[in-house]
Amino acid sequence: MMLRRYLFVFYLLLIAVSAQAQVPSIASENNFPSRELSPYSVVVRGGATQFFGELNTQQMKFLGGVGLIRHITPTLNMSLDFTTGQLGGKKEAFFNSYFVNKFSSVELLAGLDLIDQFDRFDRTRRLNLTAYTGIGIMYFSSNAYDLTTNERVRFTNGPNSGRNPIFARWGSPQGNVGVSKTHERTVPLGLMLGVRLSQTWMLGVDYRLYLARTDKLDATSGRRLINPEESNSYSDTPNDKYSFLSVSITHRFTRLPKDSDGDGVPDSRDRCPDSPGTAEFYGCPDSDGDGIPDNADRCPTEPGSAAARGCPDADGDGIIDRYDECPDVAGKLKGCPDRDGDGVRDEYDGCPDVKGLLRFGGCPDTDGDGIPDHVDKCPNQPGKYEDKGCPVGEK
Repeated sequence: MMLRRYLFVFYLLLIAVSAQAQVPSIASENNFPSRELSPYSVVVRGGATQFFGELNTQQMKFLGGVGLIRHITPTLNMSLDFTTGQLGGKKEAFFNSYFVNKFSSVELLAGLDLIDQFDRFDRTRRLNLTAYTGIGIMYFSSNAYDLTTNERVRFTNGPNSGRNPIFARWGSPQGNVGVSKTHERTVPLGLMLGVRLSQTWMLGVDYRLYLARTDKLDATSGRRLINPEESNSYSDTPNDKYSFLSVSITHRFTRLPKDSDGDGVPDSRDRCPDSPGTAEFYGCPDSDGDGIPDNADRCPTEPGSAAARGCPDADGDGIIDRYDECPDVAGKLKGCPDRDGDGVRDEYDGCPDVKGLLRFGGCPDTDGDGIPDHVDKCPNQPGKYEDKGCPVGEK
């Protein structure tokens, strides 16, 4: 009945989660987060236990626990868990007993997200399926009672609970004969299905099986309680086991992101992590205030234009002032004007509107006789200099 209640509550929570919109993110693509996910989470769980041993007619008991999780990678995590609760069971045939085991346990676990192996880049993914195992130690006190009289007939390390040479094959009891409290090693194996409610909260259902290195969790071992070593089959279950099914809630902590230069842009998004800058330029400074960050500015200490990669260009001709021979007049010839495009700047060009030759001061020589047109009386007919550029006999 208790298990059904837990499953029903979990089912209702799943319905509520499925009705939500897409999982919100701590930060959008265009805004820097004020906080980021910490590698640590805390989990709280509650559920019911199940016992596997001699007295194995189930009497499911409540269990609760907390755990601290360290996320090593998005896929792998380590956790330290503390669990406390009770185990219970009975058997009428032969034993005519029931038992109650009060225990606490500590486990060190390693978990692997199975879904993340195939879908690790989906930021909207809600489901996590984590398989885990580890090592643990449980501290417990178990008492067996007669079903008829309710009198205690055996306890954890009592003389009738299974302390015998055969029992020693499965691990010597920890503690002296006659004490009721003891401890044993365990190997936990588990599977946890989680549904993300947000980036920081997760609802889960967890099944965990404990392999205990003992046969005394139910204070009972063997079919012959008086002298079990004479029995051919001294125990139905040489090592006891138990499990639990629980509902859990996990909270992922957040923290202020690392910001080495203190400019408000986290190092993970800062393109200049050692120089204070602005969010507009992803953490890079703009020393000259020209709207071009220093890491892309060829003249970081002089205001300039984007066309000139941050360098000054007073005449706007695309040639920065330091290389412009005419910084106040727009031009393409080393920054100077050359209207006819003959490679001679206008101020030195004798024919600034007609394309010419450099050796003639920018004036043309149409007939190619070596005499520029403006002094060639026959500019379209090759001639000699002594004939003023005209053919022989045509002066």
